[in-house]
Amino acid sequence: MMHVQAIPTTVPTVPAAATWQPHSRHPALKLESDERWSTLQELHGLLQYEGHLQEGSEGELFRRRRLKAGQSALVMGQPFDGLYVVRLGTLKSLITNADGGMHVLSFPMKGNLLGFDGIYKYSYMSDVVALTDCDLVRIPASDLFTSGRGNNHLEHMAYWASSREITQEQMAYSLTRSVKSEARVARFLQTMSQRFADMGYSPNRFILPMTRRDIGHHLSVTVETVSRAFSALVQEGIIAVDFREINILSHEALCNFER
Repeated sequence: MMHVQAIPTTVPTVPAAATWQPHSRHPALKLESDERWSTLQELHGLLQYEGHLQEGSEGELFRRRRLKAGQSALVMGQPFDGLYVVRLGTLKSLITNADGGMHVLSFPMKGNLLGFDGIYKYSYMSDVVALTDCDLVRIPASDLFTSGRGNNHLEHMAYWASSREITQEQMAYSLTRSVKSEARVARFLQTMSQRFADMGYSPNRFILPMTRRDIGHHLSVTVETVSRAFSALVQEGIIAVDFREINILSHEALCNFER
């Protein structure tokens, strides 16, 4: 069962010199190259934050980092050095059990916040790996939690976004496990359709960036179950599938699919 860690109300001050030293089994993110910047206003837009920009904070800048597909953004056990907002691309957040089993917690996409599980014990509690080429915006821990900074607007935004991510993960976990195995796949496609719509893309036709095995690890079903569900949805005329491209032909039927 997935355990969601609570975010504390007070956090130790982060040394300004904290550095990112991944020790991943995946290729690490190269920090030196292709450095660009995002504004606080852009972060507001990406996160769809409901608060208002604090006067005088418009000039704050945040480094952007690029990843290639397969590179690690965060590594379980890596010291917490900040939060990351997805600007472009799709990733997967996963944990590996003591017996080697893997569970995919979520598939972060544009506007999602990464790394909030690192606040609790001051180290990241899951691996996050890029499924596609990605662009991330880093919010340094020193900017969030340095005492006397005089501007807690960024901290409020980070807690707001962290709470939203936890709520969405809990809802997804509850929804996918309240129905039969193959119906979980239908619910997953509904969720992905809504997420693409929220990003301004078509909710009817989209490309899944994850493999069917990843979907199975997310829904706690076998890859064979995922494949059977796709086949059943195609046979019933609910969706059309071309490799990873999904065309939803009937949202109502997809919502009512039960197997």
